Amino acid sequence: MTDHQKDLDGADMADRTAATDLALIRSMMEAGRRRAGIDGTHFVLWGALLMLAFFAQYMSVVGYIPETIIGIWGPVTVIGWGAEFWMAHRERRQGPGRNIALIAYSTSWASVGLGVLIYFVISLAAGTFDGRTTSILASGLIGAAFFVTARVTGVNWLLYVALGWGLLLTYLAHTTVYDAEMLLVMAGASALLILLPGQLMKRLAADEA
Repeated sequence: MTDHQKDLDGADMADRTAATDLALIRSMMEAGRRRAGIDGTHFVLWGALLMLAFFAQYMSVVGYIPETIIGIWGPVTVIGWGAEFWMAHRERRQGPGRNIALIAYSTSWASVGLGVLIYFVISLAAGTFDGRTTSILASGLIGAAFFVTARVTGVNWLLYVALGWGLLLTYLAHTTVYDAEMLLVMAGASALLILLPGQLMKRLAADEA
């Protein structure tokens, strides 16, 4: 075999390897899209929890129930993260989960939870907690996570949900007043921009089942 033939064989093998790798990556992406794109359970869970928590905090601020931050958000954090760990364990048992799309999806939402939780704990410990800052931080992180979710799953209407959170972020950053009524705005946003998309995605899952 001549050196020229060896070079041709090597190039052909490299092309086949590249094509195989590309096909594998595409199949992983598609698997992630199917699993992340149609599973609205996480959104339904957090949308409901946040909606109830913001409404409870509103009731606390206006004096209908005892005023407490930890008493409201502590149980929300425990229930939410506990449910997430349980669902993650269940999903790992149902099949392999390490693919590009699913990692991007789960990491983006884990960043939301960790970012808000870190600020919440540190600011409470330091006595610098501010509801407006928390809402701005949460709106930005949630909007970014919805943007990532839309891109990796191909569910393009989620981009409008991300836009909704971006508009809310703009409003919160612009206004200088964060009163009790703003807690109702955040409760409404949790219902319309997390819980409702979750319900729609669960319906999408049922249609494709």
